[in-house]
Amino acid sequence: MMTDDRIREADHNVRQYIVDGILRVKDDTVKKFVRFFMDNAESSLETAALLYAVSDDKVVKDTLKVGSEFESYLWVIASSYYSMFYAATALLASEGIKARGQIVHKVTADALIHFFIKNRKLAKLLEEYDEAKNVAGELIGREEFMKRIEKKTDELIVAFESERRKRTRFQYDTGILIKKGYASTSLARAKQFVEEIRKILAR
Repeated sequence: MMTDDRIREADHNVRQYIVDGILRVKDDTVKKFVRFFMDNAESSLETAALLYAVSDDKVVKDTLKVGSEFESYLWVIASSYYSMFYAATALLASEGIKARGQIVHKVTADALIHFFIKNRKLAKLLEEYDEAKNVAGELIGREEFMKRIEKKTDELIVAFESERRKRTRFQYDTGILIKKGYASTSLARAKQFVEEIRKILAR
C-alpha cells in the first residue's frame, strides 16, 4: 500500500518540479502523444515477453538458433519497466501532464502518485470502467466496491514504483534463477499495469 509519507513526499516533489520546469501541467499539446507513448508501452511489453521466451524455452532458442546458455532476464526486467513507464507517461499525457529532464523517471513516479493516488482520480477512472463491465448478477456494496478499486489503484502505482527502484539497483552478477524470478515478476506486473492503463485510455 502507498504510505502517507510517500504521498507527502510526492506532493512536495511535484510542487518543486513544476517550479523547476521539469513537470508541465495543463499542457494540452502533450495529449497528441498519448498514442505514441502507448505504442511504445506495447512494443516494450512485447519485447520483454519475447526475451523471456527466448531465455526460458529451449525450443525457442533452437528455432532462433541462439546458444543454449543464452539468457536475457536483465533486459526482460528493463523492457518490462519501460513498458510501465511509457504507459504511465501516456496516462499523464492524457491529462495534459508532461515530465521531462534528467530525473524523468522519478518525476513520472511522483506525478502518478500526486495526480492519481492522492486525489483518487485513477480510482474513479477504474471505477467507471469496472462498473461498465460488471456482470449483471454481481452485487457489491458501493463502499466495498470503492475499497476494491482504491486498493487496485494503490497496487498499480506501488508496482510501478517497485519496478523503477529495481531497475536502478539490480545487480549484474545476480544468479540466473534469481534473475529469472525477478524477470517473471516484472513481466507479470508490466502486463497488468499496461492493461489497466489501456482500459482507462479507451474509456
